[in-house]
Amino acid sequence: METLSFNGIDWEVLDTPIAKRYSEFLEGRGDTKQFFYMGETKTQIQDEIEKIAYMKGAPTMDLNDLHEYFADHEEDEDLQRLNHLIHYYELVDNNYPPRWGFEPSEDYIGLLEEDFSEFTLTRQYGYLYIGYPHVGKHFAELVFSNDIDIKKEQYHPQEICRTNFFCWLGQEISSPPVTFWNKAQRVHKRLKDRLELPELDDPALRMGYIPFAKLKTRINSNELVSHLLKVKQGSTNYTELFNG
Repeated sequence: METLSFNGIDWEVLDTPIAKRYSEFLEGRGDTKQFFYMGETKTQIQDEIEKIAYMKGAPTMDLNDLHEYFADHEEDEDLQRLNHLIHYYELVDNNYPPRWGFEPSEDYIGLLEEDFSEFTLTRQYGYLYIGYPHVGKHFAELVFSNDIDIKKEQYHPQEICRTNFFCWLGQEISSPPVTFWNKAQRVHKRLKDRLELPELDDPALRMGYIPFAKLKTRINSNELVSHLLKVKQGSTNYTELFNG
């Protein structure tokens, strides 16, 4: 099987058409920046969000509204940082594990309809997942953030893959909890007509992310996070989320 290497760690490409196409697409694109959602507290993240929002004159501190505010000013570097911090905050606030991955570039490949069935809400430790590349939200994000007031133009199911991906650094999630599905049903019912959503069990809804590689060598989560933090300390090719 094909192998991908990042930061001295090897991953084995999964045996699916989209995983193979995506891994080929990533070859030769090592100049994209990494991101590290690890090492800070929720309070530190929130303080930085509020500092940027205040500095930019954002009309609100509500995270959903700030996400929309970023969508209207996505070329601004400070607001790009704000967008990262909002995602970082939501992960920490929902007790998700640390996250590492790579940023998007302008290059992309398109998703095929046959790829839709590879989207999953399950997570396996050490697997790499193709990131969401659009400015907006996919359906699972609407559920997690309970964003039932989202504007139609801000809902964007994934259509392409850019260079952004992330590694799942937590324990295996074999299926989302019942509370998620109950919430998903409520959100879907509220938004189905307005957003023209497919049925909840239709792969075209594209819920979650597509896995494309798994760790080739055994390394536990603490060791991997420690290794990544050392990489961050010795690198300049990453997105710095905190100024000062």
